[in-house]
Amino acid sequence: MTQQDKRQERRSDAYRADTARSVRQRLGQPENTRFLNKLPHFSLDSEIPDEFQDLLGKLDEAESRAG
Repeated sequence: MTQQDKRQERRSDAYRADTARSVRQRLGQPENTRFLNKLPHFSLDSEIPDEFQDLLGKLDEAESRAG
């Protein structure tokens, strides 16, 4: 790895750290917290249509046959 590659990698790491810090700060701001708390909570349906259940079963069988 050349010196230029190392410098670029350090800059990239620093940029990612700055971005992460900025996102955390913005999410913690009161106006964002209020907005985010008003959003519906994410949840998964535990039931899926029979058609998809059958397809998932076929996929499991194909994967087990393939190894």
